Amino acid sequence: MDIKRKLRDIAKHESLHEALRFAVVGVVATAIQAGVYWWLAATLNHNLALIISYATSLAVNFMLTVRFTFKVDATVKKGLGFLASHAINFSLQFVVLNIAIWAGIDRQYAILPVLAVCVPVNFILVRLSMKKL
Repeated sequence: MDIKRKLRDIAKHESLHEALRFAVVGVVATAIQAGVYWWLAATLNHNLALIISYATSLAVNFMLTVRFTFKVDATVKKGLGFLASHAINFSLQFVVLNIAIWAGIDRQYAILPVLAVCVPVNFILVRLSMKKL
């Protein structure tokens, strides 16, 4: 009985550490995307700025997610799941960005409501792709 309890405690502890690592990677990836977007949106079309900033953040995010957050092997299956979850997230970001700009938010700052809506959705999708595939 005592061994089962210790194993549960270890599992809970690892889940907490995983969540914290996910948060760190999420903050880094979000900061990269927001910074690159903000810089590019000053001179480029907002949709092009979103594409470039998202792609930059995506590359860093995948490497950190595999190696640091979940400590899993980078398989083709996991990579495809990661890309699929991010395709959904990118589509949502594209829609929210254009709605924000249509609503009158300056294109350089329109990334803020985009991230507020899309980061929680992305957390769920990425966790599913890394843990279930």
